[in-house]
Amino acid sequence: KEKGLRALTPERFELVAETEGALVLDTRNAETFKDGFIPRSINIGIKGDFAPWVGAMVPDVKHPLLIVADEGSEDEVVTRLARVGYDNVFGFLQGGVQAWKAAGLEVDTIERIDADEFASRMKSAPLHVVDVRKDGEWESSRVKGAHHASLQYLNENLSAVSKDSTSYIHCAGGYRSMIAASILKARGYHDIVEVRGGFNAIKGTDVPVTDEVCPSALKK
Repeated sequence: KEKGLRALTPERFELVAETEGALVLDTRNAETFKDGFIPRSINIGIKGDFAPWVGAMVPDVKHPLLIVADEGSEDEVVTRLARVGYDNVFGFLQGGVQAWKAAGLEVDTIERIDADEFASRMKSAPLHVVDVRKDGEWESSRVKGAHHASLQYLNENLSAVSKDSTSYIHCAGGYRSMIAASILKARGYHDIVEVRGGFNAIKGTDVPVTDEVCPSALKK
């Protein structure tokens, strides 16, 4: 655990990421993450189903990790990772993303819109919508015409994401869709928009939804 609690300067952090092939795990909430993050980092917020999603998205518990966390939460992050077997943490970014920016290093962002803006864009033109909820959630009700790529199997279902137009990503409430959006960015899909509040918020708009029996989700 001591290794995981090493505070690394931005330059050292970048060097370790490159030399160790470490995955940068950004544990801040989605709303903060979207405004600026280290390119190719994955967002799994500590205030959510943190351990289960780390387990699903990082199958190798020995994979080298680097942490970006809200100041003061580093110990909690490292402890919770260690509890589920992830003890190959090389340290955390001292001073967070502000220090990274101050060092003149590159940051990435993700566009996040609310459900009303999503509904408004939907009226103007057909959108390529990607629903990353679980199969059961998708089958019970979904945005009409949406594509399905359950977050757990996102890497196998990247064909659901458009290469030619903007993909609008949503889950049920906004936690999983930002994980998905960060993974897609890391995979080189930059034309993506994430919908704040997810399907729960979309249902409150006039976006057409359907609960008709649907073609089965993309095969695992």
